[in-house]
Amino acid sequence: MENALAITPSAFEIEQYLLQHGATLVGFGDVSEGLAGELQHMPVAVSLAIKHPPPGKNLVHTTRGAVYSNRYQQIDLLLEQLQKRLVGLLKSRGYRCLAIPPDSDKHDPRFVARLYPLFPHKTAATCAGLGWIGKNGLLVSEKYGPRLSWATVLTNAPLEVCASPYTSGRCGKCRRCVEACPSGAIADVEWSRAEGLVPHIDAAACRRQMEKNAGLVGEDVCGICILACPRGAAALKGVTGNRWPR
Repeated sequence: MENALAITPSAFEIEQYLLQHGATLVGFGDVSEGLAGELQHMPVAVSLAIKHPPPGKNLVHTTRGAVYSNRYQQIDLLLEQLQKRLVGLLKSRGYRCLAIPPDSDKHDPRFVARLYPLFPHKTAATCAGLGWIGKNGLLVSEKYGPRLSWATVLTNAPLEVCASPYTSGRCGKCRRCVEACPSGAIADVEWSRAEGLVPHIDAAACRRQMEKNAGLVGEDVCGICILACPRGAAALKGVTGNRWPR
């Protein structure tokens, strides 16, 4: 398949290639503005996402309420495989790349891993027009809500980028995550790019809640704001087993 692509494949060709190999969403964004000095030679971000299956066994009911883990190792592995395919393709065409792994899989001892914290997936996804940062501080897609795992590949390949990136939130008057948060950590405030990527979240309160949950289920997770979000809830209907259709 790689050999069938053009010498300089278009963004559309790359998108179709990655969708065929398991991606749910693929987008391309110009991230040159505000890019860290170490990364300025790669101003194009390819944003990759895979949707989550229904909560299933990742939803645990405890005496203090429900706890949900949105960490799916199999999805992270597939995202990494997609990144390897893309990096191999672009490098074979002479372009430079840096794969930023999924957030839950950034434990990498290599020296290059020190660059990962310099670039958040939210920047790539919003610039690529794939979603906005919700009141819950998570990347929210119009179709799938916050029920996605993300990865990014930075490159200097001359790919066509999104002409209409997200620059503000689209949660509107919805307060479901605000009201559902057991620690009261979510403020009822919309995100704006002008304010950067800092969400209106009480991070300390959120962390304390996850620490409490760790004592109950053995993992520092919460995820109630994900379950509460009405965006993307319909997309989960009809999904069974370990298949994650696009």
